[in-house]
Amino acid sequence: MPGSLILPLWAVHISDGVLTWPWWTGGFALAIGLAVLGAWRIRDEEIPQVAVLTAAFFVASLIHIPLGPVTSAHLLLNGLMAMVLRTRVALAIPVGLFLQAALIGHGGFYSLGVNSCIMVLPALVAWQIFALLQRIPWLRRPWFRSGLVGLSCLAWILSLIYSAVLLLSQNGTATQQANAFTFNPLTLSAAVGLALLGVWFERGTENAPEFPIGLLLGQFTVLATALLTSLVLAWGAEEPESWEKLAQLLFVAHVPIALVEGIVLGFTVGFLVRVKPEMLRWTLPEETKCSVEPLP
Repeated sequence: MPGSLILPLWAVHISDGVLTWPWWTGGFALAIGLAVLGAWRIRDEEIPQVAVLTAAFFVASLIHIPLGPVTSAHLLLNGLMAMVLRTRVALAIPVGLFLQAALIGHGGFYSLGVNSCIMVLPALVAWQIFALLQRIPWLRRPWFRSGLVGLSCLAWILSLIYSAVLLLSQNGTATQQANAFTFNPLTLSAAVGLALLGVWFERGTENAPEFPIGLLLGQFTVLATALLTSLVLAWGAEEPESWEKLAQLLFVAHVPIALVEGIVLGFTVGFLVRVKPEMLRWTLPEETKCSVEPLP
């Protein structure tokens, strides 16, 4: 890696001087559009909630796990922010990223637009999935919950296998080797077996019925954010060949982070549904009244 490109890559925050000018200018244009969408018709009573979630997002970025001299990882929480803030997440995340760049040097000012898009876009998709799942009538059925857990486990296992093979393979044939190994029938069968084991383990716990939703969306947002960051580095860097392996390493590093964030978000969603469902715009099922007359 050339000396000019040896810059710290703080989790999914791309530093200044890495991307070509069309990428960071285009990132600013898209981020401004998303921020306008997030600020559209915002009410005064929403501002404190946006501020609190922005502060939580900033604090989470302070807890870093170093992964060598040029990269690190931490919980992202953009999925949780999207569930609570909905479109306002497009306003909160850029503010949090600006504070990170200004106060602790994570990311940069020129790359602020790209970094915002990388985190906001998966968050908005997660919000849409969350809203869709809320409308499914059999959401609390055991078989549907098991299906969500199995899907989360299978996606996580395949992501781990694919990224690990991609990282260990030769650059010229890395994609072909990763595809061949990951989607081999034996590999898929083993992944499905491990996913079923994860379903069995989750069924033995006493998690809230909403836990699988948080597990799925927490993993999705981290993996999607890490994937977008890797693609931007691979396609938009000044010297893409110098960042290819680091981009792959970044994705591999965030696979375990995705599992941790999924579990954290699962417990958080279950807790909020119980104590403050209005934060998630969640409607609890109405309790049926007992038709039997009480004894005198």
